[in-house]
Amino acid sequence: MALDEPVRQHEHILVCVSPSPFCQKVIKTASQLVEMYSADFSAICVDAARPGRETEQDRRQGEENAQYAQQLGAQFHVACGGDVAARIAEFARVSGVTKIVIGRSAEQGRHFRRDIAQRLSRLLPGTEIVIVPNAARPNFPAPAEPRPALALSSAAQAAGILLAATLVCWIFYALRFTDASLITVYILAVLLVSFVTNGFLYGAAASILSVLLYNFFFTEPRFTLYVHVSGYPLTLVVMFLSAFLTSSLTSQVKRQAGQHARNAYRTEVLLNSNRRLQLAESEDGILLEAARQLQKLLLRSVLLYPVLDSGEPAEPILVPAGESESALRAAAAEPTEQEAARWVLGKNEQGGATTGIYGGASFWYLAVRMNGRPFAVVGIRVQKGESFDSFDKNLVLAMLGECGVALEKARLDRARTEYAVRVRQEQMRADLLRSISHDLRTPLTSISGSANMLLAGVDDPDERRKLYSDIYDDSIWLIRLVENLLSITKMDDGRLKLRLLPEDVSDLLDAAVNHMLPYRKAHALRREPCRGLLIVRADSALIVQLLVNLIENAFKYAGDGGAVVVSAEKAGTQVCIRVADDGPGIPDEEKEKVFDMFYTRKDHPADGRRGLGLGLALCRTIAQAHAGTLRVRDNEPHGAVFELLLPAVEAERHE
Repeated sequence: MALDEPVRQHEHILVCVSPSPFCQKVIKTASQLVEMYSADFSAICVDAARPGRETEQDRRQGEENAQYAQQLGAQFHVACGGDVAARIAEFARVSGVTKIVIGRSAEQGRHFRRDIAQRLSRLLPGTEIVIVPNAARPNFPAPAEPRPALALSSAAQAAGILLAATLVCWIFYALRFTDASLITVYILAVLLVSFVTNGFLYGAAASILSVLLYNFFFTEPRFTLYVHVSGYPLTLVVMFLSAFLTSSLTSQVKRQAGQHARNAYRTEVLLNSNRRLQLAESEDGILLEAARQLQKLLLRSVLLYPVLDSGEPAEPILVPAGESESALRAAAAEPTEQEAARWVLGKNEQGGATTGIYGGASFWYLAVRMNGRPFAVVGIRVQKGESFDSFDKNLVLAMLGECGVALEKARLDRARTEYAVRVRQEQMRADLLRSISHDLRTPLTSISGSANMLLAGVDDPDERRKLYSDIYDDSIWLIRLVENLLSITKMDDGRLKLRLLPEDVSDLLDAAVNHMLPYRKAHALRREPCRGLLIVRADSALIVQLLVNLIENAFKYAGDGGAVVVSAEKAGTQVCIRVADDGPGIPDEEKEKVFDMFYTRKDHPADGRRGLGLGLALCRTIAQAHAGTLRVRDNEPHGAVFELLLPAVEAERHE
């Protein structure tokens, strides 16, 4: 680029939208310029104060033009104020607009006055104004509806205020107040009329009437409309202009205040909806909350079709307003409604009532989508002949956009959770394979070596018995390891179903102790009798497996000659089952780690079988599945005590 070549700024094109059928051609021309310059695209509609002059056809055409601009990618904005050129220029300066596209019809002054282009050129000297002419004279049909008549209540209010002002001025006149005081009272009356009535017409009429009343009652000659004093005509003109300007400014301020109030309400609704959507715990909850917020906002019945993973709509969520759920369901079941909803889902566009697609439907259908993916189709009940203004449409689209963002976030969170579960499962499999490859080699080698020696022939009976015993012990260790592995895998995947029945704790302890008696070798295993009848609701097979693992763990770490004591007692509303040993105990820093999967203590016995670290992890999982607690503490004077706390069940008494 040459040094003297100007830096080209990014183009921003603004199209002016009006309620004219010709405006869609203007919008299309602006979109072509946007594509040519790769520019930003905005559209603006100036809501001028024209009470009683806008027909229903104009309003509908304006909404269609606004929707058309949004379909072509424009960011739509509404400005409030009577000076169209000033509002457009103000928005253009704030937004950095470089080109403004406006239309000019051959019909003079219906939607855009002829001087708008010239005024924009003066207000924005550095902005290019593109005028799209329309040679054909548009055929505007006569208004379908008559202009609204004056409201009797507003007219009565205006008349009452002027009457009160006249009475006050009569008192002031009797007290010989100055003419300026009387004029001020009438100007205040005009201000009140403009404040309490809707529309510019009442204020303008009050301005004229206030001048006539002042002239009739308080100027010489009184009780006539003649003026003999030379200075009074100028006074009356100034009074009229003051009253008229006061009325005009008050009406404009009221209109802007109403616009600001609507914007504030819209912001509040969007924030509240966004907060509620974020608090929803699932995708179905987000959709239900979105339907409720739409029903609350529009006071209309809402139906919402969630989209399944297959791309088909599911059964609708119904939120009725002013009708029964059965009536709403019957209306949604009409073939036209079903076809309109499926068309919107397939085309990803608006359809149904208030649109040109399936216009005979009873619902206005919109797609809830994000990143091109539809999540749901929303139907909003519309009575025959009703329509939505641009404010409500923009609000609905904004709420559905928030809903799409929340659904996309929920989908990503679900995918992230599923991915984390898969990673955890893969990590578990990897750890398991590493542990199995290391820890199963020793017992299998021992079994293979002992069997080989027996095959080679061993004459000594004691030697053969020892080899048989070693093979049996190693095989039992492998069987128990596989049982623990299968149990913890089933519980981790949620495939293990508990059979919870009332069980006598004494029977559970007897079953576990009797199972371990053949394997106690040099250990002393003792079960203390229970005090009273202790009943728990449990799966007996799993609780026995838990106790067997605890007893086997106690044998392993208590050492030869160690004693293991099994007992149970009532502890408040729970039953406490204890397995105590008198071994070296467990250091404090390892008391919680021993329940972790694949964790083994560093000071394990040197018997060649280190273990996979599944036994105590399985014990805690079984305890938690029974709404119980498994913990470990120090035994006195030395050793460890594992305590299993289970909810107690009162025994039934039969007379």
